[in-house]
Amino acid sequence: MYGQQRRYREAEAALRRALETHPRDLDLLTNLSRILTEANNLVSAEAVMRRMIEAEPTAFDHRARLARFYVRQGAQNKAEAVLREAIVLDPNSEQRRIMLAELFVNKRDMASAEQVLLDATAQIPHSTQIQFGLGALYRKSGQDGKARQRYAFLVDDYKDKPIGLEAKVKLAEMDFGEGKQAEAERQVQEILKDNPRSSDGLMLTGRMALARRNGKDAVQAFRTVLHDQPDLATVHYLLGQAYQLTGDTNLAKDSFERAVALYPDQVDAKRSLAVLESRSGRYQQARARLDDLLKHRPDDVTALDMLMTLDLVTKNWSGAEQTLTRLRQISTGNNLLASLAEGRFYEAQRRLSEARRAYERATALAPNEPEPLLSLVKVEVALGQATQSRTRLESLLASRKDHPFAHGLLGEVLTLTREYEEAAHHYREAVRLNPKWMTPWLNWASLSLSRKKPDEAVQVLQDGLKANPESEELHLLLASAHSEQGQIDLAIAAYETTLRLNPRNLLAANNLAVLLVDYKSDPSSLQRAFSLSRDFEKEAPHPLFIDTLGWVRFKMGQREEAIRLMKDAVAKSPDISVLNYHLGIAFFQSGKRAEARTYLSKALKSADSFDGRREAEQVLAQLRG
Repeated sequence: MYGQQRRYREAEAALRRALETHPRDLDLLTNLSRILTEANNLVSAEAVMRRMIEAEPTAFDHRARLARFYVRQGAQNKAEAVLREAIVLDPNSEQRRIMLAELFVNKRDMASAEQVLLDATAQIPHSTQIQFGLGALYRKSGQDGKARQRYAFLVDDYKDKPIGLEAKVKLAEMDFGEGKQAEAERQVQEILKDNPRSSDGLMLTGRMALARRNGKDAVQAFRTVLHDQPDLATVHYLLGQAYQLTGDTNLAKDSFERAVALYPDQVDAKRSLAVLESRSGRYQQARARLDDLLKHRPDDVTALDMLMTLDLVTKNWSGAEQTLTRLRQISTGNNLLASLAEGRFYEAQRRLSEARRAYERATALAPNEPEPLLSLVKVEVALGQATQSRTRLESLLASRKDHPFAHGLLGEVLTLTREYEEAAHHYREAVRLNPKWMTPWLNWASLSLSRKKPDEAVQVLQDGLKANPESEELHLLLASAHSEQGQIDLAIAAYETTLRLNPRNLLAANNLAVLLVDYKSDPSSLQRAFSLSRDFEKEAPHPLFIDTLGWVRFKMGQREEAIRLMKDAVAKSPDISVLNYHLGIAFFQSGKRAEARTYLSKALKSADSFDGRREAEQVLAQLRG
């Protein structure tokens, strides 16, 4: 009770009185060491921990506690001495040797950590835990070849036993990290065939699904892991990420909350909760979560950056300025982050000249990073200085032709200045150098579509999909390009692929529903269109989406409900031609000629091209007699 109230002297006195009667009681000694540490009486805390070791000289827990105590005080040499003494007492203990290796890893002394583990393999040659420890160390230090050797050794020795399967997972993880996704997936399928409930295999399956943005498969994998091991905080966090991909925000929030409840230091989950609050417009709650996180981690640069973004979104300029000051203070070794934050601060207030100077500093600090350069070019274009951006990018390419991002950015600048052929040339170079960078593929195809060259756009997008077959954005734009070509079946197929990759893509759902009712109209197509659009009024109340639902209902013969929906859409956006056309046709088919004439006249008032314009002209001519 005294400890909870931070009445440390009373707590210490009470514990010491109890120890007079029970001098070797380890619970009393443990509590006393904790109280003394919290009271910052470090000399006495150390002495108590030494008493615990004397009471049980062979128990490793007491020496481990003392070693961690020394690490927190920055006395790594003392911690090392304690752990080496523990190893002498029990040379065959894996735990003691691994903890000593971790001490060196935290000091970034990889060579000493490796030597500790190599000595361990000599002393305990059959320890698989040490072999996995060496593999992890080699991966952390960038020695992937050595890591693969260790894991391959375990696979050869243990084949399809649990240890061998775990080593196979590690090799698959390495393949996945190196971009060899197909090979990684092949290995994991083999592992799960031998052991369908391999938690390591399922974890990697879930992570790969997250990378593909396949939320459904990720949810299934992580839920299976949690069925067997419900208290894994990291898996609850990953499950939350998967639910975000499927659009199940409430379930995502529940998973993040569960992760934090299981492990209060699960920082990623805390940040994700703040992001969810912010996205739902609950800015006060988002700020409260970030403030709580920063109370425990005042130097958390990522949380500070999130807090500043929140301040900028809510136009809390004074709060943003205070956060920027804190960022500058703690990021002395990372001026790039502070410069980018400063640029965003000024850009949000439309102080573009000051933003440009901040982004120039950031670009000088990290010339090969995309964000500083992209931000700088964006601000220069907003200032009407596209020529300056062009000169900057051309100069950069003159000194480094293979710059990973300059070609793509120069293509954007040249598109703005209507130099389309040169823009296309630079987009081509951008994707040649960096085929995984999605933006130039999308910009190049969009440029072709804007120039009424859908065949060219389709070719660009198909090439892009060879390099990025799971890109939702490329499939979506390909569907649009096929529509421009008049290739309706191909467009429908591309929209279906987009929805397979992301079932919550509302634009794909809307456009697919429109194609199905306008070009198919058979009962199964109408039913599919309705299933795609039926929740639009509740979940996506944009006039175009509401109109789509109304148009689908009209085609299904539900005229009264269709007219209600389409009137709502037109009321929200009275000048969009296609909305007036749909409502006009619905009134015409319902025998309401005056209303039909009004809305069809409005649809044809502008020269806008839209599907159905010819029908609108014919029906209006008929109404006018």
